[in-house]
Amino acid sequence: MMERLARSPALRALRYPDFRILWFGAFISFIGSQVQTLAQGYLVFDLTGNAGQLAMVSFAMTLPISFFGPFAGVVSDLFDRRLLLFATSAVNAVGPLFLGLTLLFGKVQYWHFLVVSVVSGIVACVELPTRQAVVRNVVDERDLSSAIPAQASTFNLARVVGPALGALIYKFLGPAACFLFNGVSFFALAFAAFLIKSDLRAVVKRTEPIRDLIFEGMRFTLKDPSLRLLFLMESAASVFGTFYISLMPAMARNLLGLDETGLGQAFSFVGAGAIVGLVLAASISHLPYKALTVHAAMVVLGFALLGLTLAHSVWVAFPLFFVLGMATILQFNTTNTLFQLLAPPKLRGRVLSMHMWAIAGVAPIGIFVFGWAAELFGLRSSIGAAAGILILLSALALTQWGVVREPDYEALRGGPERG
Repeated sequence: MMERLARSPALRALRYPDFRILWFGAFISFIGSQVQTLAQGYLVFDLTGNAGQLAMVSFAMTLPISFFGPFAGVVSDLFDRRLLLFATSAVNAVGPLFLGLTLLFGKVQYWHFLVVSVVSGIVACVELPTRQAVVRNVVDERDLSSAIPAQASTFNLARVVGPALGALIYKFLGPAACFLFNGVSFFALAFAAFLIKSDLRAVVKRTEPIRDLIFEGMRFTLKDPSLRLLFLMESAASVFGTFYISLMPAMARNLLGLDETGLGQAFSFVGAGAIVGLVLAASISHLPYKALTVHAAMVVLGFALLGLTLAHSVWVAFPLFFVLGMATILQFNTTNTLFQLLAPPKLRGRVLSMHMWAIAGVAPIGIFVFGWAAELFGLRSSIGAAAGILILLSALALTQWGVVREPDYEALRGGPERG
């Protein structure tokens, strides 16, 4: 079976046993996270009835990444990644279990969600670049282009399965069960960390001041023309093109008249689009079209978001959610691949922190501004303003066509095979 997988560019990474272990552990963990995301959004909107306060929960989670994201990657380079994956998974489990218990005993309050979100954001600063860097530890260099979208599929497949499962659990067992389910799911990734046989020890010996180690990844990213433009484009897409996720419960109820089941379906359409985007990204991973993919995806993201302002029924909104999921993942995942392939091995964790910062660290700006704009001026006006800005920035990025360089594909194809 693994031989058949090896013939497909999109599935080559699955022939590595350690990669499969990492994949399944992350997939189960992400399903739990998506179950909680659905329950939390619906529950918080029920508690507050306020789109701004709903957005603040997402804002609280991404805020730590805004402050620590560019620097936390040094932890991934300096310490054993196996222990880091285990420790971050264990800490991540505490918050959902706490919320589940407070719900069971009727003690939950709005500020509980904010505190748990902040703690989760702090942990994510270390967990995200660590898990991404582990991918390169468990596959050969020449299969990295297919491994990155395959690993990203764990999150996006979970975005299809998780909301539907979450809606069922919420309906029949209650919101507390959703949070408890998520808390337990984190141990799948913790267990996977100890099953991986590849060497996950630190890749950098501390021979220079910690301050230099911390800032080296940021300096490298901002000095390299390709990485700098990719970082700016990804940051723009994050601020103006992804905040709508935090407002999905409000859109589902106020604009489309959906209950928790309909909200789960809306999330699933975003996830389904992301899966198609990942399959497309993996299928062309061996071709020199990564710069074109990033530029095109950013343009499509802006126009799909603009189309959402005109949606009055699920027949229009759900296909647009699908396109938004596809365009977002094409841009973010292809950028991830370029960051990994263009960064030197000793800086990979720290350079990946800049990629993660562009996705999640600057996102609070969009969540905060457009969340409160939705409360003051309405959901459609808020989304339309963001879409217009993103389309303008996409046009500016197109004027820099040719700045992003492609990796050396011939060198990758000729790389040594991992045993």
